[in-house]
Amino acid sequence: MHERYAVTFRSGSAAATGRLDIEQDRLVLQGVAGPDVVELAIPFADLVEIRVGRRPEERLNGYRTILLERTNGPAVRVAPLGLAMLPEIADLLQSLTRPTDEGVLAVSVRLKAGCLGRARELLAKGPPLDPALLGLSHHEVYLRDDEAVFVFHGTGVRARVSQAIRHPAVWRAGLAWQRCFAAAPQIVDVAALTLDTAPAYSWAAPDREPA
Repeated sequence: MHERYAVTFRSGSAAATGRLDIEQDRLVLQGVAGPDVVELAIPFADLVEIRVGRRPEERLNGYRTILLERTNGPAVRVAPLGLAMLPEIADLLQSLTRPTDEGVLAVSVRLKAGCLGRARELLAKGPPLDPALLGLSHHEVYLRDDEAVFVFHGTGVRARVSQAIRHPAVWRAGLAWQRCFAAAPQIVDVAALTLDTAPAYSWAAPDREPA
């Protein structure tokens, strides 16, 4: 997988404008800050968290940023130019902070035409994070011609999924899924869903039976 996006980024005192390359095992930022050429390679192994910067001091040129938290250096701020995933994920994270007593969470994503096969290929690779490590009890994904529905079960499920979204592995998988997304992910009412087909992906904790 190799993706490229136009971005502004800051790893020190000066912001640079250029591009972000997402390679198999690392992120590569290249840009120009005044007369200087800036290049920064960040192996995925060095990332401890990826999150959306919300505070004023975390913005670049007034734009919300993606913060890359590293093990061996200060956080790098990246403001994508024209990348839809940032506001989509930011809105989803905000929705996940709303209190709820429910032990189930469903996220619906409308798919582009012709992407059903690609979605099945991505699901066949398994989830980017082990659901057991997230403390989930069950996890299913349902596919329709124009929609994917991700269903998560467990105590405090919204907080668990919100934390998972900040993990580098989930962002990396999300970029692969982004080619299939026709609209932003949305949290939906499970009671309003008609899930009358077998899930395309299903997982249950070892001591539980599938729901």
